[in-house]
Amino acid sequence: MAIARYHHPIWTKLAATSLVTAGIAALWVGGPLITLALVLYGAGIGLESIARGTLPLAIFGPERYPIIMGRIAMPSLIAQAAAPSIGAFLLEAGGANGALAIFLSAAAFNVLLVAGLFVMMRVRPTRSAMAA
Repeated sequence: MAIARYHHPIWTKLAATSLVTAGIAALWVGGPLITLALVLYGAGIGLESIARGTLPLAIFGPERYPIIMGRIAMPSLIAQAAAPSIGAFLLEAGGANGALAIFLSAAAFNVLLVAGLFVMMRVRPTRSAMAA
C-alpha cells in the first residue's frame, strides 16, 4: 500500500495474477514448497482484491465505474457459485494432479490476459491518463 500511489493498477493486477500462478505451481510441486505455495497464493488473492477495484477505475474513469463493476461482478459470482461442482468434477476425472494442472493452466492464461491488457493500455491511453 505504501508504494501503490507510484504505479498504475495494472502492475498490481499483474503481480496478483503472477503470485497466484506461482502459488499454484508451488502447490503442484508439493513437498517443502507447501508453505511457500500458501504464502504466494494468499498474497496474490490479497492483491487481486485491490486490483479488482482500482484497475477498472483507472481504465474507464469514474463516470462508468459503477456500470463496469456491476458487469465484472456477475461472471465472477457465477464462477464462484459453480467452482465447487467444477472442482469436484476435475478431482474425480483427473485426480489432484490433473485438477492442479488445469488450475495452473487457467492461472497462467490469466497472466497472459493481463499482459495483453498491459500491451493494449500502452498502445491506447486510458481515460484517467487523458484527463490528466
